[in-house]
Amino acid sequence: MKKVAFGIVTRQNSQGEDEYLLVSTKKDYGKFTGFYQPPGGHIEEGETEQEAVAREILEEVGLIAEPIERFAEVEGDVPDYKVYWWRCKVEDGEIKINETELSAANYFSQDQIKKMNVWPATKRFFEEHVFSHKEGEQTQIREANKEVHR
Repeated sequence: MKKVAFGIVTRQNSQGEDEYLLVSTKKDYGKFTGFYQPPGGHIEEGETEQEAVAREILEEVGLIAEPIERFAEVEGDVPDYKVYWWRCKVEDGEIKINETELSAANYFSQDQIKKMNVWPATKRFFEEHVFSHKEGEQTQIREANKEVHR
């Protein structure tokens, strides 16, 4: 079974809404080509999930990030793939797209994500682990993200 790890990087926009960093790769994935997902990729031999997430975020968007909490472990959209989702804090850097790998990278709100072409596993993850939280739980996530960005 192949393993991939993705980093959930958040920020708040000027209206106080949470936004999530998503990328679109240039790689041909058939009907999923151009779809968005959080930055991430394959876990290499001898690499931990956290190391893979940090490496992929740096390679794809130029941010130095620290994985701080695993949200979930799920089956991927591609057969024989296990996907690990990590909440990350950005330590340093500004978004600089790796133009060899990516066609786009940006922060998007919940409303935008719901209307975008996102990978099915990404959509399920956000619906089950991010967007479905009750307001009290959402406030806890928001407060944790504020701590992360200080």
